[in-house]
Amino acid sequence: MPGITVAQQPLSLSHAVDLTLAHYPSIQSGQAKVNAGKAVLEETRHAWLPSLRLHEQLDAGTDNSLNSAYFPVGIIPSASGGRRADNNGIIATGNMAAIAGDWELYNFGSYEARTDEARAALRVNEAGLDREKYTLTAGVIQYYFELVKYASLLRLQQKNIRRTDTVKRVIQAYINSGLKAGVDSSVAEAELSKARLVYIEWYNAYTLAKSQLAALTGLDTSAILPDTAINIHLPGLLMPGAPAIDTFYSQHPFLRYYQLVYDDNLAQQRVIRKALLPKVSLMAAGWMRGSSISPADVYDKNLLNGFGYSRYNYLAGIGITYNLFDSKRTQYRLNIQKFRTIAAQQEVEEQKTLLGNALQQADVSIRSAVQKLLEIPLQVKAATEAYGQKLALYNAGISSIVDVTNALYVLNRAETDAVYTNDDAWKAVFRRAYAGNTLSTLLSTLK
Repeated sequence: MPGITVAQQPLSLSHAVDLTLAHYPSIQSGQAKVNAGKAVLEETRHAWLPSLRLHEQLDAGTDNSLNSAYFPVGIIPSASGGRRADNNGIIATGNMAAIAGDWELYNFGSYEARTDEARAALRVNEAGLDREKYTLTAGVIQYYFELVKYASLLRLQQKNIRRTDTVKRVIQAYINSGLKAGVDSSVAEAELSKARLVYIEWYNAYTLAKSQLAALTGLDTSAILPDTAINIHLPGLLMPGAPAIDTFYSQHPFLRYYQLVYDDNLAQQRVIRKALLPKVSLMAAGWMRGSSISPADVYDKNLLNGFGYSRYNYLAGIGITYNLFDSKRTQYRLNIQKFRTIAAQQEVEEQKTLLGNALQQADVSIRSAVQKLLEIPLQVKAATEAYGQKLALYNAGISSIVDVTNALYVLNRAETDAVYTNDDAWKAVFRRAYAGNTLSTLLSTLK
């Protein structure tokens, strides 16, 4: 029958948490999102920088144009001059160099609003990473407590199997000497088989909990053995008000995350409002041109002469841009964002309600656990004494094997209840620490 390797060094709870936070993929993903948010913030901070473009081109082709106007749609090349009665198919050369700049001098706080929104989005990513760490920490603690429970149950059941086997051997000795009926041996064998089946069931649950913890920590299941000695810390953790939560609750990772999501939505509203305002820009450009066609419309046969510069221009100005008909669309966007902000605010309130209820329920569970832990030793003591008495009476020929097996069942049930009561107490302590944002305090206590 499989068992627990007691010679193995136990895996501490804090070390299991550290391993999980160091390697789990969702942590790496969350850190990448934080880094991306930092990059976005840096980009947004420098959005005020002017646009300055350099351009140089050398061209060869015909030059035929007409007197008319058209919209430049991006695919129509420009022909300068060349207005004649007929098309001219002679090739001419030319070149042009240009530098153009555009600087949005003032936009009524749009730069600042966009920077604030990028900063708010970064804080959401950071809070999301903290929330994921908190969730994983909670998961490790839960699986670890499951391991502690099943490790305790397995040791208890091993003890029960040995006890049942001892009773069977004693009965067999009586049967061999003719003092007891053979049916007693069958009853004892059935009880022993039942105890082994329970052990197998609990061992499967223990193995499953190890697999779940191994998936989080990255360890092989063979390297995972819980430290059941943490039970000595339980009485102190069940003391009223220990650990204190008031100073940590407001910074709970879930509350903080949803609060920052709400703040980010407010920042997005400000960005949309700023989009309604005009923009003041400084524009400047300078360019040089050359052509193999003279001002008298004479085509130079040496096409290389068209690649020099013969005309120079510059242009500067201040522009004010305001989209008169965009306000309605922007108002629609603003209304959508307002509803998103309201939804984010309600999520904050929902988290407050959930965590508050969890704290109240945990306090009730802790009070119940304290009462149960006071009662359990009395139950175990009484069951142990009853089993000893029934076994002594059976040896004296006064009671039956049924009385012994019933007493054995009561003792095993009392010891099992002690394990489950400890587990319930740990779960209550965990729920209080989880809702009150004191998981780190709990971990430090259990080191």
